[in-house]
Amino acid sequence: MAVSKKGMRKVNVSGRQYLWTVKDEAAATPEAGFVEPPESYRHLHIISVNKQFIVHYRIPKLGDPYAQLRVEGPQFPRGPGASMVELPRWKHDSKRYPTADFVRRLIGWCMQPADQGGQ
Repeated sequence: MAVSKKGMRKVNVSGRQYLWTVKDEAAATPEAGFVEPPESYRHLHIISVNKQFIVHYRIPKLGDPYAQLRVEGPQFPRGPGASMVELPRWKHDSKRYPTADFVRRLIGWCMQPADQGGQ
């Protein structure tokens, strides 16, 4: 089944095409009792056109010590079998709207095996 490209941006990394978009998502709130309003986060969603690489990057806020990446697709060389990964903070990683260059760097980081390190 094909990936819907509506509202998605395209980026090519090493000859492979990826689609990405940014969405606001609020944390779930409990049904009973008084609670603080949920804090919303922006997520960068990246998917390869063959659906083997699917990640959701939570754009960190200024005080966050690290960024989070949720992995859904089977292809993730940096941590095979990982479902949640903590990423180091990068320059300009908390911009409200990430650029295509940032998306390329994030995909490149994800595709490196963990023993190679690097940003």
